[in-house]
Amino acid sequence: MKSQSAIADIEVTMVESHANLKIRSKRRPKQLLKVVSALHSMRLTVLHLNVSTVDQIVLYSLSVKVEDDCKLSSVDEIATAVYQMLGRIQEESMLNC
Repeated sequence: MKSQSAIADIEVTMVESHANLKIRSKRRPKQLLKVVSALHSMRLTVLHLNVSTVDQIVLYSLSVKVEDDCKLSSVDEIATAVYQMLGRIQEESMLNC
Protein backbone atom coordinates (compact mmCIF):
# COMPACT_ATOMS: atom_id res chain seq x y z
CA MET A 1 0.00 0.00 0.00
CA LYS A 2 1.16 3.56 -0.75
CA SER A 3 -0.02 6.59 1.17
CA GLN A 4 0.88 10.15 0.22
CA SER A 5 0.24 13.29 2.20
CA ALA A 6 1.80 16.47 3.49
CA ILE A 7 3.11 14.51 6.51
CA ALA A 8 4.85 11.63 4.70
CA ASP A 9 4.86 9.19 1.82
CA ILE A 10 4.49 5.69 3.22
CA GLU A 11 4.82 2.37 1.42
CA VAL A 12 4.25 -0.96 3.18
CA THR A 13 4.71 -4.46 1.78
CA MET A 14 4.19 -7.61 3.79
CA VAL A 15 5.08 -11.31 3.51
CA GLU A 16 3.80 -13.51 6.31
CA SER A 17 5.07 -12.01 9.58
CA HIS A 18 7.59 -9.60 8.01
CA ALA A 19 6.89 -6.14 6.65
CA ASN A 20 8.97 -3.64 4.73
CA LEU A 21 8.27 0.04 5.33
CA LYS A 22 9.46 2.98 3.30
CA ILE A 23 8.81 6.34 4.88
CA ARG A 24 9.73 9.61 3.18
CA SER A 25 9.19 12.76 5.19
CA LYS A 26 10.69 16.05 6.27
CA ARG A 27 13.59 15.70 8.68
CA ARG A 28 12.71 16.49 12.27
CA PRO A 29 14.73 16.44 15.51
CA LYS A 30 14.72 13.02 17.22
CA GLN A 31 12.30 11.67 14.59
CA LEU A 32 14.16 8.38 14.05
CA LEU A 33 14.24 7.65 17.78
CA LYS A 34 10.51 8.34 18.05
CA VAL A 35 9.71 6.20 14.98
CA VAL A 36 11.67 3.19 16.27
CA SER A 37 10.20 3.57 19.76
CA ALA A 38 6.64 3.82 18.40
CA LEU A 39 7.12 0.80 16.12
CA HIS A 40 8.38 -1.18 19.12
CA SER A 41 5.30 -0.18 21.13
CA MET A 42 3.10 -1.37 18.22
CA ARG A 43 4.88 -4.76 18.49
CA LEU A 44 6.79 -4.25 15.22
CA THR A 45 10.41 -5.27 15.86
CA VAL A 46 12.96 -3.49 13.67
CA LEU A 47 15.27 -6.02 12.02
CA HIS A 48 17.01 -3.70 9.57
CA LEU A 49 17.05 0.05 9.11
CA ASN A 50 18.51 2.25 6.39
CA VAL A 51 18.42 6.05 6.45
CA SER A 52 19.03 8.33 3.46
CA THR A 53 18.79 12.11 3.46
CA VAL A 54 18.70 14.81 0.83
CA ASP A 55 18.50 18.38 2.12
CA GLN A 56 15.53 18.38 4.52
CA ILE A 57 13.98 15.11 3.27
CA VAL A 58 14.66 11.75 4.89
CA LEU A 59 13.91 8.24 3.62
CA TYR A 60 13.64 5.47 6.19
CA SER A 61 13.66 1.92 4.83
CA LEU A 62 12.79 -0.55 7.55
CA SER A 63 12.42 -4.28 7.70
CA VAL A 64 10.25 -5.27 10.66
CA LYS A 65 8.94 -8.45 12.20
CA VAL A 66 5.24 -8.36 13.03
CA GLU A 67 5.14 -10.00 16.46
CA ASP A 68 2.44 -12.55 17.29
CA ASP A 69 0.69 -10.15 19.70
CA CYS A 70 0.71 -7.24 17.23
CA LYS A 71 -2.77 -5.85 16.60
CA LEU A 72 -1.85 -4.71 13.06
CA SER A 73 -2.39 -7.50 10.57
CA SER A 74 -2.48 -5.87 7.12
CA VAL A 75 -0.44 -3.41 5.07
CA ASP A 76 -3.32 -0.91 5.31
CA GLU A 77 -3.42 -1.12 9.11
CA ILE A 78 0.36 -0.73 9.40
CA ALA A 79 0.44 2.20 6.94
CA THR A 80 -2.40 3.96 8.79
CA ALA A 81 -0.71 3.46 12.19
CA VAL A 82 2.63 4.76 10.86
CA TYR A 83 0.90 7.76 9.24
CA GLN A 84 -0.85 8.62 12.52
CA MET A 85 2.41 8.21 14.44
CA LEU A 86 4.24 10.57 12.06
CA GLY A 87 1.40 13.07 12.41
CA ARG A 88 1.91 13.06 16.20
CA ILE A 89 5.69 13.47 15.76
CA GLN A 90 5.11 16.41 13.41
CA GLU A 91 2.72 18.06 15.88
CA GLU A 92 5.21 17.62 18.74
CA SER A 93 8.05 19.10 16.71
CA MET A 94 5.91 22.11 15.74
CA LEU A 95 4.95 22.71 19.38
CA ASN A 96 8.61 22.58 20.43
CA CYS A 97 9.75 25.17 17.85
